[in-house]
Amino acid sequence: MRVLRLVVVAVAFLFVVSSAFCCSCSFGPPIQKTSERGRERAVFTARVVQPLGGTSNWDGERVSEMVLAVVHERYWGLPWYWPKVVILDGRYPCDTVMAIGEEYLVSGSPERYGVLSVNLCSRTRPLKSAQVDLRTLDGSHCAGPGGTVIGFVRTGTDQLRGDYPTAPDVSVKLLDQDGKTYTAPSDSDGIYELRHLTPGTYAVESLVSQNQYASSIGVSVVEGECREMPMLLREYSVRGRLLPKLTATIELVGIDAPSMRMQSDSIEPDGRFYFRNIPDGEYILSVTPWIGGTAKNLYYPGTNDRQKAARLRVTNQELAGGRSLDFDPKILPMVPIPITLDPSTSDRFTWRVQLLQSGQIMTEGTWAPGGKLVVLYGMRGASYGIGLYGYSNRPVEYGDCRSEITPVGAKPGMDTVHVAVPANCY
Repeated sequence: MRVLRLVVVAVAFLFVVSSAFCCSCSFGPPIQKTSERGRERAVFTARVVQPLGGTSNWDGERVSEMVLAVVHERYWGLPWYWPKVVILDGRYPCDTVMAIGEEYLVSGSPERYGVLSVNLCSRTRPLKSAQVDLRTLDGSHCAGPGGTVIGFVRTGTDQLRGDYPTAPDVSVKLLDQDGKTYTAPSDSDGIYELRHLTPGTYAVESLVSQNQYASSIGVSVVEGECREMPMLLREYSVRGRLLPKLTATIELVGIDAPSMRMQSDSIEPDGRFYFRNIPDGEYILSVTPWIGGTAKNLYYPGTNDRQKAARLRVTNQELAGGRSLDFDPKILPMVPIPITLDPSTSDRFTWRVQLLQSGQIMTEGTWAPGGKLVVLYGMRGASYGIGLYGYSNRPVEYGDCRSEITPVGAKPGMDTVHVAVPANCY
């Protein structure tokens, strides 16, 4: 357990000190006074002056999970009668470690007099890397109608490690669920911002140039709130396109050396996939969709027969013919199943939409608040059931909730499947 705890602390430090992210909720809402969560917290700047308990050394800095800090600027939530020196507790779970001598933007939950909890994805981070939160603090950038997407654009090779330089003057394009595009440039600080977007889910249009793409997760836009979606510009050698938000393993497999298998560096939410640093040679492109283990391997340009797969030659990081390896959706065995909830809103539950076959979950997705659709993929011609599982937002007050199963057959060009939310669950 001690080893596991140290690993968690190390990962948390990399997020907080470098990219200011914490655990699995690294891209959560930035600090905004107008949100309910923001109003419940104390937000201020402070300099960490002394560790309380054990310390570690990271990149030449002493860090600790529990520290004394001197309060500088108070924004809200910190009572006037509290001391100027406070204790910041970032201990497990979702540890936040803080560097001694560093100035921080603090978002803390008051625990007792003079003590604030800054763990559990609090967005407490070094002031020098808190530009997004400093913009959204008062909520003016987040006001309706609609919601706001904001974030850094950086240039690098890995989203989890390294404090990469920001990228100004980059045209950022977001796609909504209808395929409509929204564009904004990153400014001199490398921050882009798109306001007044209709609530729902959005993905970045990843292709930026002939040798560069923008890597990012999707984002769910909520009315009157700011959501953060950072982007990392990465280089590629070979690209292609499958289906938006399809979970799959995509590999280049050596023809003369089948043991040489290169997995794609990225599969982006818009369906594009990218490879880089490919050794010279001949390959076939293999796709393994993750749909309950029922799918067979698929080979470019769209066959289940390995012998009929296209032979692809790569020389000096370039694909012969310079083409993009785009699959034709009309001949793919996977088909999208668009699903909506009736009614579509509930403050009581967080919904998982599940695609079932013989009682087993083939695949599932999360319903985004304010969203229009969840799109799951099934195999062409197969029969499934669609069910909802609602995770209680207040487990002490009420339990989880399940819906009835809605039968559906997967076929191209399907109409939206309407799934009824149980009457006692909203």
